[in-house]
Amino acid sequence: MSDPRKSTCDKPRTDVRFDFVNRLPCGVPPVEKPPSSLFPFPPPVGPGEASYYFPIDMPACNPTGVFFPAGSTFPATLNVILYFHGFKLGRFKTINNYWKGDLGMRLREDINRSGKQVVLIAPTMGDKPGGKSTDHMGIFASGTGGDDFLAEAARWIGKYVPQYASSGVPKIGKVVIAGHSGAGVILNTLARDMRTMPCEVWGFDSTYGQSGSLQKKLNAPKIDVASGWIALAKARTGTKFFFHWSTTSPGRNSLKIKDMAKKEGLTNVTVEQTGNAPVEDAQGLQLHFDSVVKNFSRRVRDASCF
Repeated sequence: MSDPRKSTCDKPRTDVRFDFVNRLPCGVPPVEKPPSSLFPFPPPVGPGEASYYFPIDMPACNPTGVFFPAGSTFPATLNVILYFHGFKLGRFKTINNYWKGDLGMRLREDINRSGKQVVLIAPTMGDKPGGKSTDHMGIFASGTGGDDFLAEAARWIGKYVPQYASSGVPKIGKVVIAGHSGAGVILNTLARDMRTMPCEVWGFDSTYGQSGSLQKKLNAPKIDVASGWIALAKARTGTKFFFHWSTTSPGRNSLKIKDMAKKEGLTNVTVEQTGNAPVEDAQGLQLHFDSVVKNFSRRVRDASCF
């Protein structure tokens, strides 16, 4: 894991607006905005009001993307979608690569279209978050790491987003946690132990099983993944759980969750398939990413907590 306090660029980077630019990974701008006449500092182009990239000094958090959608009022209390990417698979390095659209991910544009006043916050983690090593999960290997991370992200927003220059650090309001692929392990950990109860949990092809050694490292109960999610849904009755599966391994576990939720009479659990291939034949990397591409916008639009 790289040191978040050191730049990965060969040459020092500077920007008079931000004193942290040299701590960002090479190729990551401090901010992206729609086209404008902000000469002499026209930022790289991005959708919405602004996308900021902060080198948050916590394990597996540099850079962290913070997106304010079009029409944002920059409120004193922020409703947040806390989003976690999955295995990188050599397809992206940092969160600005991930959500710019090359993988079909249009998370920011989806939020723009919804018209919702919600901020998207997404850390860049290791290559295999949710894999055998908790190092790739960073601070999110701890259930309360999500609370600590959001508090730190709010401090960065208060310091560097100009609309908060007079009002100071915003408060964190309602929180949705969402994630793809191996990030399902993080979703499970945070849903179990976060001090701030998520109002919704969105898993996209993310219901992979956990090895006994990983469960031990995460202090997780030694039960299968479906039973673990059902136990959480029973304990967190005020949280809605959505599982969108598209490939074989998560599909089998998701169908178990669906059956168990029906037997338990749980109304806060929804399981849906992306595509229509039989679970045994549901293969392919694009199908795996489609679980996000084809469902994220609907989850934002239909979210009950903002």
